[in-house]
Order: sequence, then structure tokens, then C-alpha cells
Amino acid sequence: DKETHVNRNLVLAAIVTGILCGAWAGLAPLVGLSIWAGFAGCTAYFALGTPGLKGLALTLSTTLVGILTALGMIALGDLIGTPAGTGIAVGVIVAIIVLMGAVKWLAFVPGIFVGCYSTFAIDADWRLLASSLVAGAVLGLLCQRGGELAGTFWGQPEQATPETASVPV
Repeated sequence: DKETHVNRNLVLAAIVTGILCGAWAGLAPLVGLSIWAGFAGCTAYFALGTPGLKGLALTLSTTLVGILTALGMIALGDLIGTPAGTGIAVGVIVAIIVLMGAVKWLAFVPGIFVGCYSTFAIDADWRLLASSLVAGAVLGLLCQRGGELAGTFWGQPEQATPETASVPV
């Protein structure tokens, strides 16, 4: 029977993330932001897997462009009319979203989809969504940095593995 050991740094990161996300959930409505749209921005930040300001910038560029793609779907669907117009608009814009992935600052296509489909979930209130996504992406950065900082002060040093033990410093 194997024993399970939880890394202290992971526990610290979980505690910091829980505190910050709980604070977000309590404070967001007080400043007129959407809790859940903020969590969509936070999730997009972590899903990207690129930490720091570079990850924040790519998260913001993709999720905010995603809002524009949704508004484009709505406008194109209205222009075409009929129920089939929505299907045509979605098909065209989704194809464009996939192609956007070839652009460096839009290379995180899932972020575009997060922004796009969150627009529909929030009834196209793009101002509320944009501000909540931005705040949520910043929340993600703060969770990541806060977890790292807690690990620096109260964590445990990482164990050397054969791969890291031979790496020159």
C-alpha cells in the first residue's frame, strides 16, 4: 500500500488560491462585476499555462477578442435573418476564430472561445464581461504569484531528481 504525500508548496498554493478566490466572490458583486465571468478569466489564465505578465497579456488579448467574435456572430446572424442565419454566422465566425490562432497574440484559441461563449452566457453585456474577464485574469496572476510567494516563505525546497541534480547552476 503506497503512502500519499502532498507537497507542502501545493497545499500553500491551494490555500492562497482559495483565500483570493473567496475574496473575489465576496467583493466582485460589491463593485459591479460578475463573479462567474471573473472565474472564466481566471480559468483562462491558468489554462494557458504561461505564467506572469506574458500569460496575462495573452489571456487578455484572446478573451477580449473572443467578446468581439460573439458580437460579430450576433450581428451577422441578425443581418442574415432566419433561424439558419445563426447557424451560418456561428460557422463562419468559428472558422475565423480557428484561423486567428495563427496570429501570435491570438495563439491561445481556447481563450478566444472563453470570451466568445461567455458573451452569450452573460446576455451580451460586453462591458460587464470585459471588466470581469480582466479582473479575473488578474486574479489568476495574483493566485499564481501568491502561491509562489507562500512557497518561498513557508514551503519546502524541491527534491533533486536525477534530471535536476545534474543541471549546472
